[in-house]
Amino acid sequence: MTGLRRHTLVWLSQAPGADTEDDRARAARWHEASRPFVVTRRRDDGLDVGLGFCTTDPARPDLRPRRVAARIDPDRIVRHARPPGLAEIARCPAATTKADSFSRLISAAAPAGLDIRVYGSWMWQALTGERHVHEASDLDLVIDVADLEGAGRTAAFLAGAEQDLAFRIDGELSFPGVGEVQWRELLQDKDEVLLKSVDTLKLVPRSQIGR
Repeated sequence: MTGLRRHTLVWLSQAPGADTEDDRARAARWHEASRPFVVTRRRDDGLDVGLGFCTTDPARPDLRPRRVAARIDPDRIVRHARPPGLAEIARCPAATTKADSFSRLISAAAPAGLDIRVYGSWMWQALTGERHVHEASDLDLVIDVADLEGAGRTAAFLAGAEQDLAFRIDGELSFPGVGEVQWRELLQDKDEVLLKSVDTLKLVPRSQIGR
């Protein structure tokens, strides 16, 4: 559709649409603050790109952050970027209590040649400075892989690395031009895997991904 991938950060020339008046107001405030939206899946057959963002209530920091769905004509996207890298996340103040774990994961990923990107609550925490993570928050990762063999090695790396960390690793492996698969699913002995992309959500034969 647009060449954009899920988890891509985008900045817009105008505020996006949303389903309710309240969410449209939230999206407008988010846009006015020059904050990025994240690309998600399309929710209908139109040409709009599905977007998401996550807001907090300054008056009630104890409340769970609210996830908001939005949409925009792709022509309104003026800039895009991949999610922040692991090292950037490790520098945010919330990561100080888990600094050893971040350091171990960064050190292990370097010789493995992995470019680890982070989305989800840790990404929003780093980008906004607002409270999105808590003690039990997972670290949501997305890592590009070239083929099924590389995906298997990466999934095995994450399974091993997680054992020495103070947080659970969640997330996906991304096959550029194809879509994303949950990394734990690739460790399972199943003939089909759930493939997600901007345009699709479907079970596909394992042999068809990352050719």
